[in-house]
Amino acid sequence: MTRETTMVTSMGWRTKTGALLATLVLSACLGPRADPSAYFLLAPVPPPATEPPLDVTIGLGPVTIPGYLDRLQIVTRLGDNEVAVSEVDRWGEPLAGSLARTLETNLSALLQGSSYVAYPWYPSEAPDLAVALDIRRFESDAAGAVVLEAGWRLTRSGTVVDGGVASIEEQASAAGQAAAVAAQSRALAGLAAEIARAVRRAAL
Repeated sequence: MTRETTMVTSMGWRTKTGALLATLVLSACLGPRADPSAYFLLAPVPPPATEPPLDVTIGLGPVTIPGYLDRLQIVTRLGDNEVAVSEVDRWGEPLAGSLARTLETNLSALLQGSSYVAYPWYPSEAPDLAVALDIRRFESDAAGAVVLEAGWRLTRSGTVVDGGVASIEEQASAAGQAAAVAAQSRALAGLAAEIARAVRRAAL
């Protein structure tokens, strides 16, 4: 074997080895990775029953949320004009549906004996009272301070009998997204208590 042949063979071996190593590195980079996403749900915070049962049918809806919150990614408030959308912290279900479900559970505990009709309802299933909710703000800041701002109205047969704008603040008990979501759940429970008082007044 000549010197030139030996050099060509050696270069070919190095080229093949380099190509193999590059393939292994690329495969490692493109291989399966652990999903870093975490999923969160609002939870009802029902208080102990202290009021007598109330036999009333309540329609809950519509529940509207602003566009910047209408996503599965959890939003954090950075300032008056800036928010951050997380790439890993997500809602386990659409936020508007989660709000309605959690609010209904809280109201059911506060207004024992009541029943609920899902929005939209048929005219033949029209409830005694209906609650419409317009969420204007519902997120935490980087320090875990939660602000819930919501307009709501209570109607009977299409006529407004009560309503207002609620502004509720809650502080997370610890760092992290789980504690911030728990604070959001407590804020929503505070809104439910305000609405429940209005329902009792209207049902008298």
